[in-house]
Amino acid sequence: HELYDGRCQICLWNPCEKYGSNLCQGHHIHWLSRGGADTLENMVLVCPNHHAAIHKCDAVFDYGDMAFVFPKYRGVLQINSHI
Repeated sequence: HELYDGRCQICLWNPCEKYGSNLCQGHHIHWLSRGGADTLENMVLVCPNHHAAIHKCDAVFDYGDMAFVFPKYRGVLQINSHI
């Protein structure tokens, strides 16, 4: 949360400005349940909508353009200073 001021790295939504609370969530790029590491380099900060969509669509992360690949959308990281 500190690294990105609580903003979603994909859509830049900042719940702290509107609600005064950190509502974005950490997501493991390579899921822990699939053998991913619990490290900062394996995490992104995303809003609840993007987090739910990543899981529902089983979106993979493309390191080439730093984006989650959905069936009809590429969720490109708009801010990134740690991956």
